[in-house]
Amino acid sequence: METENKGLKAEFATKVEAKDLMNFKVYHNYTSVSGIITLLVGIIMLSVCAIVSTYENANISYILIAGFFGLFFTVWTPVGMWLSVKKQMKKAEGFNEPIKYVVTSDKIRLSQGQVEEELMWDDIFKVKSTGKSIVLYITTVRANVIPLRDIGEEAENFIKIARKKLRPFQVKLNDAKVIEKAKQSCR
Repeated sequence: METENKGLKAEFATKVEAKDLMNFKVYHNYTSVSGIITLLVGIIMLSVCAIVSTYENANISYILIAGFFGLFFTVWTPVGMWLSVKKQMKKAEGFNEPIKYVVTSDKIRLSQGQVEEELMWDDIFKVKSTGKSIVLYITTVRANVIPLRDIGEEAENFIKIARKKLRPFQVKLNDAKVIEKAKQSCR
């Protein structure tokens, strides 16, 4: 088994689009404790607004405040994320050119134009799936988004290598689901 996995390799190129970055931001926000609390507060405020407005002698300022905060937390958060994504896509030159990955049991080599970087598996913090992408966390605040449509048939080898090189708690993937979605969505 060791020699079988030693020769595994995954090669693919990715081009992150605005929808991929938005998917990552939504996933990252709404799977965190603060994101869930923000959403719950928004729903509670909208509920308070709806309930208080049914009272005959309700104070209009309380209704407006509850409605404002409810809409702010439930509507503005994703709108703000989308605006942030659009700004980031325009500002960062890294989104203009595809990133080529060569993944082996030794390292992950990334290249984009003339720039090359090598990541050792010890440098990887964790690997997760958003349902539409594989996210390769280098630190808690730095991540590479790999759209499933781009990794395609290489997803299986990538996951096998990651499972071999990382600890179980570092790989947060439903292997079969990710592989199936990658195969279905590849270009």
